[in-house]
Amino acid sequence: MSERGLQRASRRRARVVLAAAAGVAALVLLVCAGLVPSLLGGLFPDSSDAPLSLQAGCGMDLSKMPDMNGLSAEQVANAAAIIAVGRELKVPGRGLVVALATALQESTLHNHLTATDHDSLGLFQQRPSMGWGSPAQVTDPRYAATKFYRKLVAVAGWEAMRVTDAAQRVQGSAFPNAYQKWEHLAVALVSKLAGDSLASLGAPLCAAEGQTSASGWTIPAKPAVSVVNNVKQVHYTFHLGSGFRTPDRPTHNGVDLIAPRGTPIQAAADGIVITVLCQASSGTCDRDGGMSVRGCGWYVEVAHGGGVWTRYCHMGQRPSVVVGQHVTAGQLLGFVGSSGNSSGPHLHFEVHIGDQAIDPVPFMASHGAPLDGAA
Repeated sequence: MSERGLQRASRRRARVVLAAAAGVAALVLLVCAGLVPSLLGGLFPDSSDAPLSLQAGCGMDLSKMPDMNGLSAEQVANAAAIIAVGRELKVPGRGLVVALATALQESTLHNHLTATDHDSLGLFQQRPSMGWGSPAQVTDPRYAATKFYRKLVAVAGWEAMRVTDAAQRVQGSAFPNAYQKWEHLAVALVSKLAGDSLASLGAPLCAAEGQTSASGWTIPAKPAVSVVNNVKQVHYTFHLGSGFRTPDRPTHNGVDLIAPRGTPIQAAADGIVITVLCQASSGTCDRDGGMSVRGCGWYVEVAHGGGVWTRYCHMGQRPSVVVGQHVTAGQLLGFVGSSGNSSGPHLHFEVHIGDQAIDPVPFMASHGAPLDGAA
């Protein structure tokens, strides 16, 4: 398949991924700024002039967090109401983050008075037919938040769970991983509106020693581990090669992780395998390609929900997964090789949101799995 054919196929797959994630909220916001105190009704002190803490988390630079001025007065008021109820119930800050991430996913902080799915209503899309309360009750933000928090704190060990896992234990959604992508915005909202520190909110931490970050992402090239004198040592045996859409390679839609042949390639986050394919103009992916060969070689694509999907190219042999298979972060997909358009063993790694390829380096750093800090 030509490069143009690959791009067309990618766009088709992106549309499939987006269709599968129908109903996922799309709140596109930019740079973090102050908040008009009147919108909060005096619930919280005005902290718009206070310096933002950048001490905790990996990639949690609040100066680059979503712009709360991009939220409507209704959205801010609903966020403030959810936080206020949590404070009254003495729910820890982490619970406020879970509640806001849930409401962002379910309603983008709009209080739906008319059912959008079955009889789902309100900020949390609670269903009267499932025992959440009457329509009038579940469309009352204070009532809805109270019901959510009471169910959340009844979940054993919820504070140690990922945001999406804790939310799912309450919501029982058909898209159980959809809540995770809202964690950063929820943390920013609670930090800005309530003044909580990032550390107290369980801000996403960096993935250490090849493990999964609090945001549910991990580095896709698995580090080697050895034991010397009964002490485990982790060796990041890869380094960044060609970058994303550099001047000399403007169509290079990912980054290259240079790693030894046979290095395990792992899923960067939970998801569903949507592509397993050999793509090489030489007609085979079971031997090394070269710069004259076109194509990704053996490659895998994984959809992660919310329109996000990842691609892993140039594997040295048939991948270890099949289309339709559910994978978890860190699960083996295949091994580093040099099939397809490749000058040597490496993993070509891409991140896409819908039909747009984005730079994997800042994306992975913001999700706690930096690609450039492990070499």
